[in-house]
Amino acid sequence: MAVILNEPSFEDAADLGRVHQQCWVETYKGLVPPEFWEHSTEARRIGMWERMLRRSEPQRRLVVAEVDGNIVGFALAGATLSREHPGAPPAEALEVRMLYLKRSHHGSGIGQHLLDSVLFAGEAAQLWVAEGNPRAQAFYRRNGFAADGIRDARPHQGTDLTAIRMLRRASVAR
Repeated sequence: MAVILNEPSFEDAADLGRVHQQCWVETYKGLVPPEFWEHSTEARRIGMWERMLRRSEPQRRLVVAEVDGNIVGFALAGATLSREHPGAPPAEALEVRMLYLKRSHHGSGIGQHLLDSVLFAGEAAQLWVAEGNPRAQAFYRRNGFAADGIRDARPHQGTDLTAIRMLRRASVAR
């Protein structure tokens, strides 16, 4: 299985939206109420990606993973957005904002490639992860992140998911 990592173009917005929605369903279906899916739709995700890919964001690091010409996952890092979690002042300047991979590719190493493409060795960063997603938490712990005790239980994107913040402090790269 050959994996190609690329920076997406505007033409990738629809595929990114579809993959993003599929990953949300696979990850959160049992964690959010059924009515959540009435508002969280593929069309909304595609629109979000169209807007995002039109905007210039100098510090944005965005990578998609393709297998056989199809996007199977993506990762996004950039300047920490304090508006996402207003009750928690940023602990690091860089934030891993998204990392999603289709379930059919879990355990393939693609998630690691994605993270390594947006977060460099020894670089400090923060991220938020669903408290009810132990698989993702374990992945981030293997990559030097640790929960710092900060939780956000406010409704987020129409869910009642509680998010926990994880930090990775700067270290000397080997």
